Amino acid sequence: MPAILDPAPQFSPPKERTNVSVDGCNELRTEIDAGQLVAEGGKTEAACVEPDSQSNVTAHRKSALAARTPVAMPDYCYDRATGDGTWYYTRTDACSISVWTLKITDIRTGKQTGEISYLQADLVYTDATQPYWAHQVVIDKTDGWGNIGGTVVSGGGSCAGDCTLAAADKYFPAQTITTDGLTFGDILPKTTVTSIGDLGFGRTTMTYNITNPSWVRQPSGIASTPPFDVRCDYDLPGSTAIGCVFPTYVAVDTVSLSGRNPAYARHIQDAQASGLPGAYPNGEPLHRLTDQVLRDRNGNMACPQAANGGYPRPSGFSCDEYPFRSTWEGAFTGGLRRLDPYPGRTFNWCQISALPQTVTGLGWSACMIPATENSSAGSLLNLFYTDNRVLEKDAFRIRVVA
Repeated sequence: MPAILDPAPQFSPPKERTNVSVDGCNELRTEIDAGQLVAEGGKTEAACVEPDSQSNVTAHRKSALAARTPVAMPDYCYDRATGDGTWYYTRTDACSISVWTLKITDIRTGKQTGEISYLQADLVYTDATQPYWAHQVVIDKTDGWGNIGGTVVSGGGSCAGDCTLAAADKYFPAQTITTDGLTFGDILPKTTVTSIGDLGFGRTTMTYNITNPSWVRQPSGIASTPPFDVRCDYDLPGSTAIGCVFPTYVAVDTVSLSGRNPAYARHIQDAQASGLPGAYPNGEPLHRLTDQVLRDRNGNMACPQAANGGYPRPSGFSCDEYPFRSTWEGAFTGGLRRLDPYPGRTFNWCQISALPQTVTGLGWSACMIPATENSSAGSLLNLFYTDNRVLEKDAFRIRVVA
C-alpha cells in the first residue's frame, strides 16, 4: 500500500518581512551620497542588509542545513520555500525561509567592497501537551566575499500576549559567522494560562543584528514575527494538560478506505460527495460540539433506536451518522435555525430502508457499518480531537484516502 502523505501545510503570503524595507540599502546610499558618513579610527566601510530575490534553497542546502540546525525543520519548510519569507504552518509547527544579502560599501568611493549572502530560517513549534512553545532562528551563510572576517550575529526575542519569557529562556548569544556559516538562537515563551477553562494567545518576535567592529555604520536589526498567534488552553475535554497549537490551521483527520475502518471511511466519502460539509481540502469545515445533551440529540435524530421507531440494526452492525454527533453540523444542531429540519439520507449499501438515497446538499446521513468499526472510529476521532487540541467550535475537516 502506498504511503499516506500528511495533509498539506497551509501558508500565509509574505507581507513586509521585517523592519528592513524591501530596498534596505537605499538609506545607506543616500547617507554616503550626502557625505553624512565619515571615517573613524581608520574605519572606512559601512554595511546594510536587504532582501534578496534569488533563492538559495537548493536540495544541497536543505540537507546541509537540516544536519546542522539545532531543531530540525519539517521537510515541507524546504520543499515549499521560495526564499520570499512566506510562512507555512500546520497545527503544531510553522516555518519561514527568507533570503538576504548584507552589502559592505566604502564610504569614500561608494563602491561595494564585500558581501554576505545568507538564509534566515525561522521555526516556531508547539507541544500539544505542554504549556510553552519555541521560536528558533537560524542564520545560514551561503556565500561571501571581501573583508567579512569578524562579522558577528547576536540577538534576542520577546513574546506579546498571554505569555511570559524569562531571561533564561532567551538564547541568542554573539556568534561569529565562519566558513561553516551557521549561527542560531531561540526563545522559549510560556503561556500565562493556569486555570481550568482558560485559553490565551501569544506571538513571538525574534530580533538579530549583524555587526563588525571594522564598519563605521552597522546595518539595521532584523525582526521576525509570524503572522499568526499560538493558542494555549486548559480547556480540552478529557485532558488535564495545558497545551499549545496554531488555531489558524484547520485541523485535518485522515481516514482510509483500506485502513482499519473501511466502511466508516466509505460512509464519510459518500456523505461528502452528496454535499455534506467537512471535505478536505476545500469543503465547508465541521465544528466541534462538546455539550453532551446536544450531542445525544444529534445521535438520536440521525440514528434512532429500533425500539423508538428507528432503524433495525442488522446483526453485528451499528448506526453511524455524518456529520458526527460531536459537531455543530450534526443532524439536530445543524438545523437549529430552521423551521423545517434538514433532510436525512442514506446510500444503497447502508442497509437503511427508512431514509432516501437521492438527497443532496445540506443535511445529514446515516449508515449501518460493522459495530467494531464504529467503536474504533469513535475512539480514533476522540484521539484526533485530543492530539490537535480541537476545542469547542474549532473547525476541522476529514480527509478520505485510498
